[in-house]
Amino acid sequence: MSLAVYEWRKLFSLPALWAFLALSLLFNTFLICTLSEQDRAFFNDTSADTALLGQRVDQAFCDGLAALPETENRAVLLQSVTGLEDSFETYDTGILKDFYTAVVKNSPTVVSLVAWKYDALSARVKHLAQTDAGIDLYAGPVTQGSHQFLFGTLMRSLLGETAIAAMLGTLYLLGYEGMHRTESLACASRTGRRLQRTKVLAALGASLVLLALVAVPTLGLYFARFDYGGIWDASVSSQFNYLSDLMLIRPFLTWGDFTVAEYLAAALVLGAALTAAFSLLASLCGTLVRSPYLAALVLGLLCFGGLGLTSALGNLKLWVGYVLSCFQPTIVWLCCGGWFTELGLNAVLPWQETIAVGADLLLLGAGTALALRRFRRKDVLT
Repeated sequence: MSLAVYEWRKLFSLPALWAFLALSLLFNTFLICTLSEQDRAFFNDTSADTALLGQRVDQAFCDGLAALPETENRAVLLQSVTGLEDSFETYDTGILKDFYTAVVKNSPTVVSLVAWKYDALSARVKHLAQTDAGIDLYAGPVTQGSHQFLFGTLMRSLLGETAIAAMLGTLYLLGYEGMHRTESLACASRTGRRLQRTKVLAALGASLVLLALVAVPTLGLYFARFDYGGIWDASVSSQFNYLSDLMLIRPFLTWGDFTVAEYLAAALVLGAALTAAFSLLASLCGTLVRSPYLAALVLGLLCFGGLGLTSALGNLKLWVGYVLSCFQPTIVWLCCGGWFTELGLNAVLPWQETIAVGADLLLLGAGTALALRRFRRKDVLT
């Protein structure tokens, strides 16, 4: 434990780390401050109304809303909910199945997987129709924009910043003795080469601390400006919420029942696991490539090259390769705005982002363990 604390002290006493975190928080603050004041006022007014009337849009809700003092925002909200019907009662996932199978039609394997996924999704639609989740208001007309800002733009930003800090911090710890030309002394000490394992574990723990250091102030500022008091219990699968890609708009259909509060908690847990996966990827590179600078270059090539590979496979219509490439951590990170949904072409399995992160942790953990074993047998150059 004392060795891990020592490694943490080395990392968190690094001025460059705190400078990066400060810049990250400034950037996130800028993102939050660019949001429309009009949309923020509408969101907060809607939250206050749903705190009084509840989230379920039924006749009692409409009557209660109409009885409240009239404002411009309430007039818009009342117009949007008047005559609202549950669209999930008639929604056919065959529309999505036909669209996406037509895109991947030259790959029978992927066609069958995509068709199976949307057949499984049809059962979720029936369940959502039975529970009336679709007629939860969420935030009414500003639902999609606010949801995608929080869980897409802002979450992608803070997870990306944390991943960068975690990876560079991991490489710094693993390469510290090499940069200071004390690696041979460290290996000859009582702890010896087992120190590398301690460094990997310390870096994993530090990655979660870094996530907290970025997420807590960022989300704290966001929730200070946007009142979620009447929103937390809303279903994220409200019909006011939706996703769009390839010029196709589709409902926000999750594989499980999530309120906004539960969805945020699940996204943060998955984000923490994803951050750990990025730290393990850096551990693998830093253990195999002893120069931290060269390891950083290899790490950058793996992350950005992986994105380029996925794009190229899609453009070349090599769909089996494309589907497999969507399991890499960078693609999971990019898709955070649609986590726990069917994810369009970026998934062929229910809960794929969760499965992908679990698989990444197992594979990268095993790879790092093998790399550490190789390091224990390798000669150290002085």
